[in-house]
Amino acid sequence: MKVKQIGVGTDIESIIRFNDLHPARNIELLDKIYTQEEQAYCFSRHNPAQHLAARFVGKEAVLKALSNIGVCETDYTRICITNDKNGTPRVAIQGEKMNVKVSLSLSHCEDKAVAFALAMELYDEQD
Repeated sequence: MKVKQIGVGTDIESIIRFNDLHPARNIELLDKIYTQEEQAYCFSRHNPAQHLAARFVGKEAVLKALSNIGVCETDYTRICITNDKNGTPRVAIQGEKMNVKVSLSLSHCEDKAVAFALAMELYDEQD
């Protein structure tokens, strides 16, 4: 496989915007943005707002990177951000039949969350 084209995306957000999100009070909003797996992870953490913010900016960065390579039809809940056993973010785009690999970096400090995404459209050398 070779890289046909590359798209980049980045996003930053204030964590305070996520402080009041609660699964019992904000389920409709949470379900529009996060998968059930993401919600379970975020609300299992000591400070859910940091993790909600990080996943939100991650999704925004992924959407921007995908749009740079011509993929504009993906929404928030079709992007699932998980962590591997080492804590590295992994991106799965559900329901999409495209030959795209996405790498993602997430970070947060006391008041901000930031993400950087790299989307690579791949092709077979025989094509």
